[in-house]
Amino acid sequence: MVPQDTPPRDIPVLIIGAGPVGLAITIELRIHEIDVVVVERDLEIVDGHPKGRGNDLRTLEAYCRWGVSKELHRLAWQTRNPIQKLIITEHIVEKPLGSYPLQYGQHVEESYEYAAEPSLSVPQPVLMRVLQARAIELGAQIWRGWEAISIQQQEESYPNSKKRPAATDLKCLNTGTIHRVHSEYLVGCDGANSLVRRTAGILRHGDGPTGRVCSYVVRSKEHKIGDLLRFPDHDALAFLMVLNSKACTIISIPDEESWGFSFTVKDDALDPTENEVIQVGRDVLGVDDASLEILGSSSFRVFTRVADSYSTGHLFLAGDAAHMCPPTGGHNMNTGIGDAVNLGWKLAAVLNGWGGERLLSSYDMERRPVGNSVSTSAMDNSYSMAKIGDFFARLPPREKNTSPKERFARGNTAYRATFQQWNTLGVTLGQRYDRSPITVNDDCKAPPYSTTDYWHYSSPGHRAPHLWLADGTPLIDHFGRGFTLLDVEASHVQVTQFLEAAARVGLPFTHFAVPAIVARRKYPVTITIIRPDQYISWQGDKSENHAAIIDMIRGKGLNK
Repeated sequence: MVPQDTPPRDIPVLIIGAGPVGLAITIELRIHEIDVVVVERDLEIVDGHPKGRGNDLRTLEAYCRWGVSKELHRLAWQTRNPIQKLIITEHIVEKPLGSYPLQYGQHVEESYEYAAEPSLSVPQPVLMRVLQARAIELGAQIWRGWEAISIQQQEESYPNSKKRPAATDLKCLNTGTIHRVHSEYLVGCDGANSLVRRTAGILRHGDGPTGRVCSYVVRSKEHKIGDLLRFPDHDALAFLMVLNSKACTIISIPDEESWGFSFTVKDDALDPTENEVIQVGRDVLGVDDASLEILGSSSFRVFTRVADSYSTGHLFLAGDAAHMCPPTGGHNMNTGIGDAVNLGWKLAAVLNGWGGERLLSSYDMERRPVGNSVSTSAMDNSYSMAKIGDFFARLPPREKNTSPKERFARGNTAYRATFQQWNTLGVTLGQRYDRSPITVNDDCKAPPYSTTDYWHYSSPGHRAPHLWLADGTPLIDHFGRGFTLLDVEASHVQVTQFLEAAARVGLPFTHFAVPAIVARRKYPVTITIIRPDQYISWQGDKSENHAAIIDMIRGKGLNK
């Protein structure tokens, strides 16, 4: 749709970029009743090369709060066997070497102990359409066909100016009209070449590039992917890995006919020719003379980049503008959704008057370490894939009469070498903010962070552990839009003093009581204060200064 008007000239929050992360922040802000405008240069959401399909357990918690998880589950990839696994094969047309367990949270039985809903796989354009519809339903303004061309930030030395601090010039790509929008805050969800980041003068650091991955989607009338996934192991297909002497790739499956594969070239190499692509496709398929039609292509450099800061003044970065990493593990978009959930409530708190400026500075202090750790994990996964590919390239061909046990062991070699990529509960649920200035730490000693294992117990700076209540509902469904005081048979006096301290400063607080027999296994104390993003701010049995704790967790007090 070509814009017939112009965006408003004055808005509390302007977001540049209507990808998944930009739309996520938009929804989060609207849930907290903050007016927001999103600008996006693309006129419409286009179905393209499959990417960003994985939506992890933590991301699903956000989707549930936003009211979109049921629709996304309906649209998601479904398997005949709901207990999904990694399938490893030497060629697509052959019987797999075996199926191998995942800790990805993609099935109710697997995720039951850790989260209310399993993770899901859905193409990114489908996700974006669902998020955009929800954002508009909540009252957001999304202006497509507009591009940000320049940004100015008012100097902090003029705090009494009536103009909002950020001024952004937008260009209508249809008419060429230049239009200026003033905003209190500007969030750059504008990708790797972020104008917001460049305007702020924020540099990036990281590893690589170690190469360039070229990805292709192909189709063969004689070898439709839906017909090839016929073996019993395929019933539980979550991921399909092809490994042989000539190919090492994860297969993407956008529909019943086509399939995608990838291979790595040197960073400065020319693009592969059509004949080279088709030959690799045949090596992956396992049919030497297969007729393949190339439907689409994309490429990415194998590297990590994390911004040296996620904010400066009234400018903020999220998603690819803040961090980039290889897709091995499926973490980058989910990390961006985590940025959105973290930043959204903090901007809303300050704009609504009950949050302090320390909330905004905590965004960088909390999310940048996550960006670094996730990027490191993804790069490690990429190295592991390259190593196992080299190993299989040197491996002697398998005998045709190999026993099932030997076949499984051959695949298990690859599974163990890439274990971290398929077992991700630590990355998805175990990220911590225990060094945050708005977290009040206690004597609880959590084990060291692990990418593969999740320690699911209550501790300040950690995600509030999932519980199933006696009525069959998940604990998270009872959290408030603001802070939640979880009462596990706590002192009435202590609870009342916290509620009164919160009310005096306008901090939104929900009181929810849970019997000790239900909660004590994961929540060791009687009072746990949980933030709007479901992270724990404080826990204990009593406090001598309730007002000081309330001030600290809302970004007004000093963390001593």
